[in-house]
Amino acid sequence: MAANNAQPYRIAFIHAPDPVYADTQNYGAKFMPVWAYTLGAHIPSDGRFELVLTDCRFESEMAITEADIYLFSGINQDFSNMERVRNNLQRRYPNSKSMIGGPICWSFEQAGTLSQLSKFDHVFIGDGEEEIERMMEALRTEKHLAHIIKAARRFPINAAVPFYRPMLDSTVGRYYGAVLEVSRGCPFLCEFCDIRILPDNNRSHNKSPELIVSELDHLARQGVSQVLFACDNFIGEPRWAEEVIDKILDWQERTGFRPSLYTWLTINLYKFDSLMEKMRRAGFDMLFIGIESFSKNSLLETAKVQNTAPDMIKVIREIQSRGFIIVAGLIFGFDSDTEASFKETLDGLQEGALLSGDPSLLTALPGTPLYRRMKLSKRLRDVRFGLGGYKYQTNIRYLLPAKIMVDGYKFFVKEFCKGVYQYQRLESFFKLLNEGNFVPMKSKGFGNLGLFIKMIATNRAALWQMIQRLTRFAAQPSNIYWVIRAGLLALKNWDKGGFGYFQFWFFAWTNAVLKYRYISDDDFDIEGVAADFDIQNIQPPEYGKTADEAIPPQKIKAQLRATITQLESVIAERSL
Repeated sequence: MAANNAQPYRIAFIHAPDPVYADTQNYGAKFMPVWAYTLGAHIPSDGRFELVLTDCRFESEMAITEADIYLFSGINQDFSNMERVRNNLQRRYPNSKSMIGGPICWSFEQAGTLSQLSKFDHVFIGDGEEEIERMMEALRTEKHLAHIIKAARRFPINAAVPFYRPMLDSTVGRYYGAVLEVSRGCPFLCEFCDIRILPDNNRSHNKSPELIVSELDHLARQGVSQVLFACDNFIGEPRWAEEVIDKILDWQERTGFRPSLYTWLTINLYKFDSLMEKMRRAGFDMLFIGIESFSKNSLLETAKVQNTAPDMIKVIREIQSRGFIIVAGLIFGFDSDTEASFKETLDGLQEGALLSGDPSLLTALPGTPLYRRMKLSKRLRDVRFGLGGYKYQTNIRYLLPAKIMVDGYKFFVKEFCKGVYQYQRLESFFKLLNEGNFVPMKSKGFGNLGLFIKMIATNRAALWQMIQRLTRFAAQPSNIYWVIRAGLLALKNWDKGGFGYFQFWFFAWTNAVLKYRYISDDDFDIEGVAADFDIQNIQPPEYGKTADEAIPPQKIKAQLRATITQLESVIAERSL
């Protein structure tokens, strides 16, 4: 579109996630697209630019007005939907440009498949905060801008600035909760994780505690009661985490604001008793933790050493006894897994009194050591490595036969969805809360049912999904019986926030029913290795060489050593 310096350059942030994946991952609750507010803050408000946000979860694509450029960002799962929206906009507004960024671009670059993004006029790889103004100014003044652009360096998040307030203040009220990015990076080296492969990402990069509290204060004054602290590992640097919590507690004491907080971290939280106690008082009620597996062998294979040191069940119960809900990440498909792994995972969830347990199938993300190992062993499949809507498609040929994987997964979700199994876990959870470690909170936001209902009632797609959720749930009459019994349990534990825990349990359960009630063999696109596959190939000799990663070599060697040692054990067992 021709530049017109008399008019501001119109920039439209388009949030177009895969609707099925996004809704089921968050139980139907919609959180704000933090990337738009963050990047918008780095575009000068001096009259040169005009910014607008369209979230396709709320607004029709046909409502998107003409802009000079449409900006997209997302993860691999969102690619198909983002491309579809982009194509529709191109047909309607052929003179407009489009740009895509976010984690998906890094993944596609690592996989050597950037050509799949060729329909976008520009592809940006890396952190955009320091580049966005330069790129938008180049486009505004019709200067050349390359098709593929890479950030010169990682953005120093300690130099972050507040959200773009005009956009935030006009839109945040429609979301169930806000997202506040607080740090980037993780010190651990899990084989399958793509966090480690980002430049200088094997350590914590932290936002200043003062800015975090300032943003939290602004969100609270806008009426926000649920805030997700987005990060790769909140306790990657425990001293910083405690400093953040101390400042939040001071802020709460001064203002009286007490939003509900949720974050992602690692299971070594159990080592920091004081931090756990403070986090509870500060309003943290849910924690996402990558449990992955209850098999020590599978954890050693992926070098998830932080999960192997403690007694997993004991530690899970210890953390939750304080009142936290652990939202558990689970993975099936490790080479060390056996046919019994599916039942062992069900047992682990029950013994740990975990209220959630949504499984994934192991996928080799480009750039990770796992991807390199699968490529060397010729076990990569030629499929889109971005997972499908319900995560049933992967790019790995599993060591376990495909039929065992499919039958095992179906067995897991069928048992998981049973009312008696759900009730027993909730009962165990409430028992934990009465063991003497419970830390009460003054949070006003936990399980904001009124807000959730309001959000659904004003969104046709969300309302339809809720109808599907409840219809499928009620199709099994015994489910109603277990809900009533669970409600009575919640009443007995009212003083410990029993209703809030009941709400989460119920929505996690109905979410699983929504996803899995009609699951069939046709929903899976996975393969096992060929019948004549040489078991020795699961540990290719070349894999032991240090990869080209910006990580201290001794750390990489430690991860390789853990993975190789366990794979050698698998080879020995399978060779008998």
